[in-house]
Amino acid sequence: MADDKIYSEEELLEKVEQAAAKGAGKGRVMSGILSSIPTLVILAIIAFLVIPKIFALNDGLKGFFKTDEPVEGHDMTLENYGILGYEAADFEEAILGDSQKTKKLEVYEQEVSDAATTTDTGLFNLSVFTKNQVITYYGTVVYTVDLSSLSKSDISYDEETKIVTLKIPHAQQGEINIPENKIQVGDTTRGLLAFGEMNFTMEQRNEVQAGAREKMQEKLNEQNAQETADKFAKLVVWETYSPIIKAIGKDVSLEVEFR
Repeated sequence: MADDKIYSEEELLEKVEQAAAKGAGKGRVMSGILSSIPTLVILAIIAFLVIPKIFALNDGLKGFFKTDEPVEGHDMTLENYGILGYEAADFEEAILGDSQKTKKLEVYEQEVSDAATTTDTGLFNLSVFTKNQVITYYGTVVYTVDLSSLSKSDISYDEETKIVTLKIPHAQQGEINIPENKIQVGDTTRGLLAFGEMNFTMEQRNEVQAGAREKMQEKLNEQNAQETADKFAKLVVWETYSPIIKAIGKDVSLEVEFR
């Protein structure tokens, strides 16, 4: 068992003074915190009372000056605060600015094909010397709407119905594209006395392809491809600009018509 340490009077006094100093330090910290509490409470009360009044005053001023009068020179008035200013929307700027970036929109794509029979007659144009070959052409045609020609006269806004009407040109058909890898050349059929392969000049091949392209156009006309393209043109343009119109006025709708 270890012996208890016995302090002299001087050592004991020193220990007491050290403990008292630590306690005094803690007391000063707590005293500082406690003394600042009333000030913090007062500041909080002031903030609680004053800040809402500031916002209320601001809202009150807006309400005092607010008017339902439309702002001249703008399509739609969102808020009019009189001398404090206004919030207005212009559909023309939104549509025309975006149309200049978009220019041409691809609205519809149609695949079309045609088979052409080429014939190489032999001696005396007799069938026994004749050779035939079927060539199938597969093409694609794209319809677009040119929006770069839009002007302010194509855009109107009805304040009563809240409808923006946008008039666009009809869809335009592009050239029928026939890629080389989409041309299928069939086997050659020969008469009893016909031998060898069929030989055509480049000019003759181009004539055959041009004839096939004309027949493709006839098929497109029969299928009313232009009418279908126009339907998609209105749909694509509506999907393009409707979000822009809604972003300006959530209660405003868009209708697309042809010129």
